[in-house]
Amino acid sequence: MSATTDTTNANAGSDRPGTVAKPRRTKRALLLSAVGLLVVAAVAAAIVLVQPPNKASSDPKPVNVETLKISRGDLTELVRASGTLGYSAPRDLGTSLSGIVTGFPPAGTVVTTGQELFRVDNMPVILMHGDLPVWRAFSTGMTDGADVLQLEKNLATLGFFTREPDEEFAGSTATAIEKWQKSMGLEKTGTIETGRIIFSPADVRIQAPKARIGDAAGAAVISVTGANKEVQTFIDTSQQSLAPVGAQVKIALPGGAETTGTVVAIGAPVEKDGTNGKTMKIPVTLTLDDPAAAESLDNVSVSIVLTQTKQKDALLLPVAALLAQPGGGFAVEVTLKDSSKSGKTTRLVPVELGAFADGFVAVTGGKLAEGDTVVVAK
Repeated sequence: MSATTDTTNANAGSDRPGTVAKPRRTKRALLLSAVGLLVVAAVAAAIVLVQPPNKASSDPKPVNVETLKISRGDLTELVRASGTLGYSAPRDLGTSLSGIVTGFPPAGTVVTTGQELFRVDNMPVILMHGDLPVWRAFSTGMTDGADVLQLEKNLATLGFFTREPDEEFAGSTATAIEKWQKSMGLEKTGTIETGRIIFSPADVRIQAPKARIGDAAGAAVISVTGANKEVQTFIDTSQQSLAPVGAQVKIALPGGAETTGTVVAIGAPVEKDGTNGKTMKIPVTLTLDDPAAAESLDNVSVSIVLTQTKQKDALLLPVAALLAQPGGGFAVEVTLKDSSKSGKTTRLVPVELGAFADGFVAVTGGKLAEGDTVVVAK
C-alpha cells in the first residue's frame, strides 16, 4: 500500500494526465465557457443597437401627384425597327477589255456620265447612264436597238450628238463618237469596242479597288456604290401599312442625333432570323431628307421610328391617372371647384378603357369630357 501512496504524491505536481490533474482542467473549461457567453451577449447587444426602429420601416411613403387636363386626339404608338445606314447599291465593275489595270480614281470620287472609272493599258474605261448593259460593240451597220438610243442620249448630254437620239446607228452617231473619243484621248475610230464604256442607271461612287495596279483586267476591277446614302431596314409584315412609299420617317442616328428619311421602296417579304426563330419581314429602303446630317457616317446601325395609330379621335388619359376599384374596373379622380371653399374637391369617376399606347389610354366610356382635370401620380 505504501507503493501506491508514493505514486500518487509524485504525480501531484506533474502536467501529465493523472488522477489528480482532472480538477485543474475542469476549472479552465468553466472559465472559457464564461468568456464565450460574455462575447455572445456583447454581439447580441450590438445587433439590437443597430436595428432601425420598426415604426420608421412601416410608415408609408407619400405619393407625389399632379393634375392634368384630358385632351382629345389620336392615340399613337411609336414602333422602332433597326436598320443600316450606308451607301446604296454596292457592286463590282469590270471590263471585257484585255490589258493591264493601270489606274483608279481616288476612293470616294463620284463618277458621272462621260467620266473615267479606271484605266486599262493607260486608256480610260468610261461610265455612261443607262439601264441596259453593254453586250455588243457600237459600229456602222449594227442593227437598231435600245442600247444605241442609250449611247446617243449620253453623247447628246456630253454635247457631241446634235440630232434627236433614236435607235439607229447612223453617220451622225459615228461622227459624235469620234468627237467624244478625241476629248477622252482615245483613238478616233467612230466605233466603240465592248468593255470601253459601262452603262449604269445613275452616278457611282468609287469604294475601293478590287484589282491591283499591274493585274490583268477582268470582271471585278473596282468596287463602287451609289452616290447617295440610304437606310435599309426590315419590318414585321403587320407593320407594312406604317411605311408606305413616300412616307416620311424619323431616323435615330448614332450618338443620339435624329433626322428624317423618305420611304422610296418596299420589297417582297423575306425570311429573317429572329429571337424566336425565322420570321417573315418586309424590306424597306429610305433615303435621307438631309444627306448632310449623316455626312460622316457609313455602314452604321440606326433606328427607324414609325408611328402607329391605335385609336382615332379619342379622349386621351394618362395611364398613371387610373385607380383600380375593389369590385373591378378603373376610375379616375377628377378635380371639382368647391363653391363653399377657396380650394378644390375631387370625386371618383368610373371609366371604360380602350387601347393603350406610350403611357396613355383611350377612354371609351364614363362621365369624362375634354378639358376635365384629373389627378395623376408622378
